[in-house]
Amino acid sequence: MTILFGWNRFRLKSFTFQELNLPELEQFPNATFQVAQSYFHLFYIPVFPMGKRYDLVMDKKLYHVPPSLMKMVNPEQVNVRGKWYAWSLPILILLIMGAVKINGAVKQNQAQADAMELAQMEQRFFDNPAVGDHIWFTNNNDLEFDAEIFIVGEKKITLFVNLMEQLDELALENAENGKARVDADSMQSLIDQRNELVETSSFNDSLYEEHPDQPIYRKLLMFGLHKYPIDYKFVELTYKEYEALKQSIGDGDKKKAKKIKIPAFHEITKQALFVSPD
Repeated sequence: MTILFGWNRFRLKSFTFQELNLPELEQFPNATFQVAQSYFHLFYIPVFPMGKRYDLVMDKKLYHVPPSLMKMVNPEQVNVRGKWYAWSLPILILLIMGAVKINGAVKQNQAQADAMELAQMEQRFFDNPAVGDHIWFTNNNDLEFDAEIFIVGEKKITLFVNLMEQLDELALENAENGKARVDADSMQSLIDQRNELVETSSFNDSLYEEHPDQPIYRKLLMFGLHKYPIDYKFVELTYKEYEALKQSIGDGDKKKAKKIKIPAFHEITKQALFVSPD
C-alpha cells in the first residue's frame, strides 16, 4: 500500500492592503495579503501544523511577499489563531480510542448487569421448588450430573439424581483399558445407538403424557423398558438444605460462584460441587 503524505496549507484570513496600511504595489494590483496555515498530512488528513505562511493573492495565484513589504507589516495585525483541524488525524485517533473505550465500558457494564440479573434469577430458583425442576452439579473437572425434583413434600424435597452419564464414562473407561468385550469406539457407538433408540422409542409419547414434567424420570423408565443398565439415586433434602444450594451461586459481580459441600450427596460423592439451575 502506498503511503500518501506531504505538506499543504489552508487559508486562515485575508487582508486588503488598506487594512494593513500597506502601499499598493504596481506589480500586484488589487492583490490581498493572505495568512495561511501550513500542515503535514497523511492520506490528505492533517496531522500537525507547521507554522504560518504569508502570501500575496492575485487572480487566484499565490506569490511570495517581498521582504521589503513584509517589514512594513505589523505582526499584531496578522496574528491569526490557527485552526483546530490542523490536528485532524490525532484528534480522530483520540476520538476513535475514546469511542472504543466507552463502547467497551458500556458492554462491560451491560454484561455485568446481565450477569447480576442471571445470578438473582438463579438464586430465586431455589426459593420455590417445583416437581420437574432441573439442577446441574459439577466439580468443573471429572464429575458432573444432573438431578430433577421428584417429590416436593411438606418437610423434605426428593431429588432424582441421574448418574447414567457416569455409568457411560465408566463403561468407556473399561473399554479403553481392555476390561470390556468391545473397544472404546465400539462402546461409544453402542451408547449413541442406545440414546437414539430411547429418544425414538414407541414408548416415548406415552411416557411423556404420563410424566410431562419429569424428563429424567422418563429417561429412566425408557432405559428400564429397553433393559439397558441404569444408575441413579434418590436424595432427600430438607427445605433448609435445598435453599442452601444457592450458596454456590455468586451475585454476578463481586461474589463469584463457588463449590460447596453437600452432605446429602455423600453417598454419591464427598467432593465440593458447583450448583446451578439446569
